[in-house]
Amino acid sequence: MGMETEFATVVEPRDGSLSSGVSAREVYAALRDAICRHLPAVEGLDGGDRRFLANGSAINLETHLAFRDGPGGLFEMATPEVYRPSDLVACQRAIDEIMRDAANEARWSDNQNVGRLRVLKNSCDAAGHLYGCQENYETDVAFGFGLVVYRIAICFVWALQIACVFMSFPVVVAIVFASLVQHSVRQARSIVRRRGARFDTQRETLDEDDASWLHDHPDTNESEETFVALPTWFQWLSIACLRMLHLPLVLSLRVIGTHIAFRTQRRHLTGLLVSRVAIMGTGHLDHDGRFFLSGKALGIDRVADMGGFNGERPIFVYGHWLSKLCGRSWRSIAETRHLLKRKQRLQIGLSDSNLSDLAQWAKVGSVALVLDMIEAKQTKELPRLRRPIRALHVFNRDWNLLRRVPTSHGEMTSLEMQTHYYRAAAKFVREQQQQSRQASGWDEADQALKHWAESIRLVRQFRKDGNQTSQGLGRIDWLGKRWMLDQAAGEMPGEHASWVTRKKIDLRYHELSEEGYFTRFIADHREHQLVDEDDIAMRRRNAPADSPAAQRGWMIREFAGDVSVAGGPTMRTDWDRALVGHEQGVRTVVYGQREKEQRAASANNNF
Repeated sequence: MGMETEFATVVEPRDGSLSSGVSAREVYAALRDAICRHLPAVEGLDGGDRRFLANGSAINLETHLAFRDGPGGLFEMATPEVYRPSDLVACQRAIDEIMRDAANEARWSDNQNVGRLRVLKNSCDAAGHLYGCQENYETDVAFGFGLVVYRIAICFVWALQIACVFMSFPVVVAIVFASLVQHSVRQARSIVRRRGARFDTQRETLDEDDASWLHDHPDTNESEETFVALPTWFQWLSIACLRMLHLPLVLSLRVIGTHIAFRTQRRHLTGLLVSRVAIMGTGHLDHDGRFFLSGKALGIDRVADMGGFNGERPIFVYGHWLSKLCGRSWRSIAETRHLLKRKQRLQIGLSDSNLSDLAQWAKVGSVALVLDMIEAKQTKELPRLRRPIRALHVFNRDWNLLRRVPTSHGEMTSLEMQTHYYRAAAKFVREQQQQSRQASGWDEADQALKHWAESIRLVRQFRKDGNQTSQGLGRIDWLGKRWMLDQAAGEMPGEHASWVTRKKIDLRYHELSEEGYFTRFIADHREHQLVDEDDIAMRRRNAPADSPAAQRGWMIREFAGDVSVAGGPTMRTDWDRALVGHEQGVRTVVYGQREKEQRAASANNNF
């Protein structure tokens, strides 16, 4: 299991102006370099902006290519892949602290109008753009005959992929040729300018300053910048051609993801994910002053789909499959065979960027427990929603926790659904403990149940009495934010605070610096923290020793050397394997293959 979190960045200009003029690409480079000064890092296999760190995590610029020269930008940081919820929560806390420190330690040149960089861990900005967190779990993609159908469908997609690669070849050649011409023209113009300014002392000084600045701020991805520099009509035409050529592949993959893959998981997990906004949402204040339990849930419009291909925002996302099929040219053809494996990555897009340890624990622990129940075929007691998307939006508006929606067990509120899931999971764990007669092997499950039950109790207490919020502060994110918004007062006695004031509270709650409202509250209430500081410090340096990420981290420390900031040429890596260059050639190393086989043979559950 693992998580990917997108952090929003806000740049405050040094001169007090409205805009700093610093691009998303420059912000990413500054944060990346600040992180890599403390952690060795190497480039990803596909080049680009991604860096893999020695603690098992990875960073990336999660902003569309066309907007990277504009302000703002989303900085994505992913946890190492781990086996236990406790490790995942500790790794996420470590990532939060790494991002906080990087924002404080980022270095800026005199030419960059930056006074301060703020990093927010939220799910929706003031303009209504959605981002945030995604959860990943390795589980069975299908069972029995369904697995056979799935593999046949993947073989069909594999054939389509090969055809698409051959048909796309002329378009790719045209893009490469145009990029080379564009690059040559830019170089020629640069030479002409330098020769023309040879006797201009002032111009030479400026050129030296520019060269020095470029040396301090290297390109994050030269090929991407070259493509962006091409004429807009050419970019649009080439992308449109590639989309048209890959349309059969996309449609086939959409059928697999919607009707074949993870059918059982979607059937039994959807109700849990939809109703959990009541206890694990982070809260959101919209432009009309309405309060919602979850910012991420606002844009969810379907149960399963690509996620972002045509603007769709599903609960279950499989856009990473499309990236694997289309994003790596010829090498992607060989990698498609990995989609034939029984275990695949289930990605959940309906997930808020929680700050509370209790919410983090309950979120990942409850999903892992229900996945265990699904694999054990103990799902008879789990409720199913009749209309999941409509139910999600009903629950999301219902911060009073009173609205009911139709389910397979009759009409239920969000809290009733969570309680039903919790009781079924508790019963499942008790039965498994009795069968195995080793209660100690289920410590993680017991911890997950404990934190899940506590989350339900705190929200139920608020539902009974709206004034009972003190115990939930710092533990239930949306409840703490709602309380802070209610405390805000207007300029005149008895007057309600303006929308602008309340929206600032909404956003400042998620700021990771010492000025963030959640951070300030937790600093005075350390008892609400569930992760030891020593564990966080350990996860800032290393991944859990029994995870595939540990081997990746060891190799990064070995091969990154003194070029960690720029990404070393001696090693490039992905999540599952690395390419290591040496005198005899290039060697491929697959992470954790032996450990995975041993674990699969001895383990019967996720915990």
